[in-house]
Amino acid sequence: MRIGLYAGSFCPVTKGHVNAIEHASHLTDKLYVVMGVNANKQYVIPQKARLDMLKRALEHLPNVEVIAYDGMMIDCCKRLGVSVMIKSIRNAMDLQSVIDLADVNSSYWNGETVFVVSDKEYRHISSSLVRELAGLGQDFKEFVPECCAEEITKYLVGK
Repeated sequence: MRIGLYAGSFCPVTKGHVNAIEHASHLTDKLYVVMGVNANKQYVIPQKARLDMLKRALEHLPNVEVIAYDGMMIDCCKRLGVSVMIKSIRNAMDLQSVIDLADVNSSYWNGETVFVVSDKEYRHISSSLVRELAGLGQDFKEFVPECCAEEITKYLVGK
């Protein structure tokens, strides 16, 4: 059985994340989608809310299990028996940072890192873009899963 891991902070989860995870789910028998907790990052959406929204957004994928993990993802990979870490790439800047991460991970973990590219209509979408649009009072709902839009609005806009 090929077990994979796709990690992110998902603050908030976007249609771009969902699309990339859909692609990743086809590469493995079991895919852990791991909401990482980075102590150096300030999140505008609480951990439990991010985890719940991520589960709702991905419930249509039968081989996906959503969990939270506080620590190095390679330690999570070892604990879960993961053989492949899947990272999504939207542009050339993403590619370089993911290659750098893969190089570091290979020093600590014996698995492989695989890259997926989202469909063209989702590549420009990021959590940062959604947060920026919300901060400017613009409608961002077309970029987030419909099942999460109302809750994301509550956290980003406060309404």
